[in-house]
Amino acid sequence: MNHKINYLTRSIRMLVYGMSVVSLSAMAQQAEEPESQQNDVEDVEVIEVTSSRRVQTIQDVPAAVVAVDPDDFLERGLTSISDVIAEAPGFSFNSTIGHQGRGNISARGVSQRNDSAVTAIYLDDVPLTSSTGYAAGGRLYFDGLLGDVARVELVKGPQGTLYGATAIAGAIRYISNEPELFEARGNFGVDFSQINGGDFSQTYRGFYSFPIIEGKLGLTLAAFTSDKGGFVDQVDPATGNVRLENANDSEDYGYSADLYFNASDRLDIRLKLLKQESEYNYSSAVRIASVNKDEAYGEFKSDNSFEIDELTQDLASASFSYELDGMVLDFTTSKAKYEGYNAQDVRSLYGPLIEQLGGFAAGSVTEAPLSREVESDKTVHELRLTSTEEGDIEWLAGLFYTDESTDNAQRLIGMPQDFLALVARFPSDYNELAAFGNVTYYLNDNFDVTAGLRVSQTELALIFEQDGPFLGGSSVDIMDPVEETVETYLFTARYRPSNEMSFYGRIASGYRPASANLSVSDPFTGEQLSQTVVEQDDLWSYEVGIKGTADNDKLRYESSLYYINWDNFQTIVTFFGISTDGNARDGITVNGWEGSLDYQLTDNFGVRANAAFSDSTLNEDEPELFGLKGQSVPNIPKWTANAAAFYDYQLSDNIPGWVTASVRYKDGSRSSFENGDPLNPTVNVPSDDITTVSLTTGAEWGNWTATLYVNNLFNEKAYTFFNASAIPGTDQASITGIPLEPRKIGVSVSYKF
Repeated sequence: MNHKINYLTRSIRMLVYGMSVVSLSAMAQQAEEPESQQNDVEDVEVIEVTSSRRVQTIQDVPAAVVAVDPDDFLERGLTSISDVIAEAPGFSFNSTIGHQGRGNISARGVSQRNDSAVTAIYLDDVPLTSSTGYAAGGRLYFDGLLGDVARVELVKGPQGTLYGATAIAGAIRYISNEPELFEARGNFGVDFSQINGGDFSQTYRGFYSFPIIEGKLGLTLAAFTSDKGGFVDQVDPATGNVRLENANDSEDYGYSADLYFNASDRLDIRLKLLKQESEYNYSSAVRIASVNKDEAYGEFKSDNSFEIDELTQDLASASFSYELDGMVLDFTTSKAKYEGYNAQDVRSLYGPLIEQLGGFAAGSVTEAPLSREVESDKTVHELRLTSTEEGDIEWLAGLFYTDESTDNAQRLIGMPQDFLALVARFPSDYNELAAFGNVTYYLNDNFDVTAGLRVSQTELALIFEQDGPFLGGSSVDIMDPVEETVETYLFTARYRPSNEMSFYGRIASGYRPASANLSVSDPFTGEQLSQTVVEQDDLWSYEVGIKGTADNDKLRYESSLYYINWDNFQTIVTFFGISTDGNARDGITVNGWEGSLDYQLTDNFGVRANAAFSDSTLNEDEPELFGLKGQSVPNIPKWTANAAAFYDYQLSDNIPGWVTASVRYKDGSRSSFENGDPLNPTVNVPSDDITTVSLTTGAEWGNWTATLYVNNLFNEKAYTFFNASAIPGTDQASITGIPLEPRKIGVSVSYKF
């Protein structure tokens, strides 16, 4: 552990003194582009910034933004946004099943403790995040690295003024390339890899962009298919014998079409269609025998008797951009749908309670299938006016409307008795109408201030149909719609003492809307235990930062300090093993720091590093959560750090090559607050500290690129997440852990034209 502390101390000393980098995109391009392009600041840094919805250089953005080139990750066999998050300081990802596209994304200590998302995800101007928590939207996310994506932008801190209710921690945007109007281009790639002790994986991806009518109409077609091998074995819980090797495999595929019509010098139109499907077998959850983290059946062994997880996502959108005198009018309309089904055996957790409630002999329940079908149908319209004339004032104003219908149906059955322990269905409907805008005033060339406001009217209606002894019998509750009018704010100030340095201050707010709540009753007395209404939570963030370059742009740095006050935060509460939503009355305080650097020491050699610290704690005792004042919020690591060195060389006159070595570090974090009782039977089993090393080497010749990579070089064994609950009616706990993926060796080959 000492070497980890020493490494972090050295990194922090450098970063606090301002030697930080602006973006992972710049890192990737500096590692792979010739020097003539590295010195072109526009080529490296001009991005469409989600905090202002304008094209600005990262240097000029008064917010902490990370911009990622997807190719840098794909060439290392990293195909998921969770891999990007692992290298983006301040962001964190948690998954209870260990599969791509499943889990939740947090930022800066703002942890997602229920199914209501805290990070907004956008594809260009189309929101993809569910606005409610009633269709598992906070556990499912769009993962779009394999399409024709120019970059991924990760914006930290609340983005409530421009992105609404699901952006209290931050926002992630996939920025796609416009279809070609003049010359065709394409990219086709394959990736083959082998997990140590596991199965073979393969991915095929590609896109083709071409003009249909030169200068007027272009089309991009993209597709991918991925078969990911597993490494966790499924065993017979009675004997411990392996039933199915490498059971946590998965299959994904998707395709999209993007049509671009340059109707006139003033009018552009884009139409998009997208579909993705994924199917996972068993989760990666390994059975853990005790809070000491001993494995029940040995390394990478699961005792679930079955598990199914399927998800289909569809998107259709149309966007129009019309240039007026002194301003641009943008209108986007979209429909995003997803349908999911999963089922798993929860006998180890609920078997004893089913036996108690059903009057069955102990040990007679051999399976307890818990199934869930979820779906969401979300329509969004957004109209936006943005000023274009240069002057002392810039402004933006818009209207936003969304209507989302969701459904969620669950069943729990005790087998072989066919005992219906629980059946529940809770359809919901969410509406939001909002007006938003911001104004930037330039006091002089080096100092400007921005003020932003969003006013939202939200309404959430919910119906709760239930049956079974777990929920106190049969009933149908039509909840009164919960309506709110919410205001969110943004204030920034930016000062540039020189072209190479800028300071900024930022104050911003965010929220999640109030909603009717699912009722949970005591199965023995019938007393209602849950809140009738989950109240709105409110978050304020205060941030100061510095960005800059030095040594003729060879050194790029960024550093920021922030303080967050999160009142009445929405969280999950559990009664007798049944979960619903609630509020932590006295809130959370977060203190944090982030910094990063990128230094091109020579034409051929460079280093990059980043680190982040976040201390997210309860303000007071929270009896309903079994949390104590000063306790860390679960699933939020205090420290994360990344470092890499990259070297470019020439294999021959026409074949450049490169080698990159990188290190990741992530602190362990608690899995829950204090250990509970039958009303809230959570048990805290902290995740492990994790340090991994990866190597990549590659070469280019003509239009071909090939890389060889080794991820988790030293095959470190660790658990990234634990899920632990006391088994009702017993003195035991049901514990599973999500293991770090073992060493993976792979090769990636792509052809661009």
